[in-house]
Amino acid sequence: MCKSKRKSKLNIAISCVLLSLGSSAYAGGSADFTMDGAQVTSSNININASQTYSLNYNGGSNSCTNVEWYVRNEGKTDWDNFDHNGSATLAKIHSTGSHELKLTSTGYDGRWFFNLFGCDHRGQNDERMVNLDISTPGHTQTKNPVMLVPGVMAWDHIPIVEEYFFHIADEIEKDSDFPVKDVSLAAWQNTEDRGADLAEKILDFLIINDDQFFEEDSTMKVNLIAHSHGSTTSRMAINILAKAFEAQELDNRKVASLTTVAGPHYGTPSADGSLWAVENWGQSGKFLEKYVIDALIGDLAGMVTALLSGHLEEYPEQDILSVLTGFTQKGMARFNTCYPSVGVPAGGKYFIEAPLEGNEPYIPFPEIVDGQVTFDDCQNYTPNEHDKRSVSNPEYAAITGGFERGTTFSKSSEIVLADIPNEAYGANNTLFDAPVYGNGLGIPVEANDPTAIRYFSFTGSAVWNTRFGFRFWDGEHLEELSDAFLLVMSSLYPIVGTRTGEDYLDNWLGDTIYDLVSGDAVARTQGYTGASDAFIPVDSTPFGQHIATYQGWNHVDETNGLWGLVGQGAADPIEVYRTHINRLQLSGL
Repeated sequence: MCKSKRKSKLNIAISCVLLSLGSSAYAGGSADFTMDGAQVTSSNININASQTYSLNYNGGSNSCTNVEWYVRNEGKTDWDNFDHNGSATLAKIHSTGSHELKLTSTGYDGRWFFNLFGCDHRGQNDERMVNLDISTPGHTQTKNPVMLVPGVMAWDHIPIVEEYFFHIADEIEKDSDFPVKDVSLAAWQNTEDRGADLAEKILDFLIINDDQFFEEDSTMKVNLIAHSHGSTTSRMAINILAKAFEAQELDNRKVASLTTVAGPHYGTPSADGSLWAVENWGQSGKFLEKYVIDALIGDLAGMVTALLSGHLEEYPEQDILSVLTGFTQKGMARFNTCYPSVGVPAGGKYFIEAPLEGNEPYIPFPEIVDGQVTFDDCQNYTPNEHDKRSVSNPEYAAITGGFERGTTFSKSSEIVLADIPNEAYGANNTLFDAPVYGNGLGIPVEANDPTAIRYFSFTGSAVWNTRFGFRFWDGEHLEELSDAFLLVMSSLYPIVGTRTGEDYLDNWLGDTIYDLVSGDAVARTQGYTGASDAFIPVDSTPFGQHIATYQGWNHVDETNGLWGLVGQGAADPIEVYRTHINRLQLSGL
């Protein structure tokens, strides 16, 4: 009997010990934590932008407790559940403001083996919220996100070749909370329709990234950085958006700034030289037009680009001849008249020469009357009626479904003709010495105007090559592989203004081939002889506040293209872009 009683007491004691083990951490549940090893005791913490922080939950026992970490940046409505463990890393936040960090701890029943082992923290739940205050933003954190708009060929990403703006987006995103958009457009397309496509892509990008896009008080816009043909494409997109939002009596035109890189705002001799050959070189010119320009460079290269970049839907839009004519003196005179921008410096002249006797002009041009020229084929664009999105704000619904050609209209402007090529292509323009703001429709406005768009530009300057060809080992910059691709563009400069006939073809081919093989730069003793990036004259590129002309950059270097193989001694394109993004930040853009 006594033995039995002693055995019963022993069993009770063992059971009590097991029960105590099963609830050993029952006192847990508070949502306390440390940040970089320091206990967080305040509801407001000052942190640095662009820096990671180590977080560790220490609010009682970590057993039988689920820990969740959340962050919500200022201005956002949704929480980001970024980790599910007691220890976590707070990713870099780059924007200023008061952001929110939230920790939740939820107890659960973790007992096992007839509930004799483990712990039971059911009902022991807690939550902690802390404000994370950042006063100085990351180096490339702007008020508005950035979109990179390509020139001709216009891919966003191609395997091996990678981005058109090689690694530029990645480097901007390192210190920015915004995604940077590499835009894809048709490789060769007339500027007006290409601009309509870009206008739609701008709205699509903002709808994804702006939680308040369809609200009347939405303030987010985009900063456009555009290269070459992307520059005039962006001007056209801005014009289309400005008209569409003005028609709806909405001030936010959705573009904060436009920076053009090597923009052909006054055209390029490469285009005029090509068109002269087509106009005046007889059957040879027709062959160049049909088989070299249109079929080989236009259709074939455009198809390959669309295929490799995964955008075959853009291939049917190929029209290289429209691009070429648009870059000529006649084409840019029309574009600057139809779609004016206050960013284009005043005082530019145009070199327009008649074809040789007996030949018809490839591009018709209106008669100049009293120093004025009038174009009757300027193009309006209207919202695409069959593709409207279902949204809460009907005013925005009318302008977010894409754009299609509408009516045409007439526009006149003053025009001054140049006697020689070197007096044209933006030569002797009056450059701006202060910030430039416009409303997208050619009207200057103040910086605080809700319709204000700020304009910037920069470009490169280099001869077409740096000793390429079979003597490349003699060169100073062996890695300048893009030189070979720019040979043809630069070799067309001497044709402008020299009024050559078909018999000049042999000389042109011979000189071009010799230049490539020998590694000698293209001679600039005739035609247009001004400085350029081997495609666009330096004088043609200023737009708004001209930041700089970078020596040693050719047309491909300006986007860090061909894997960033920029010549020795030239500025690093990545640093130039990062510095400019910081300039946008400091300008409140």
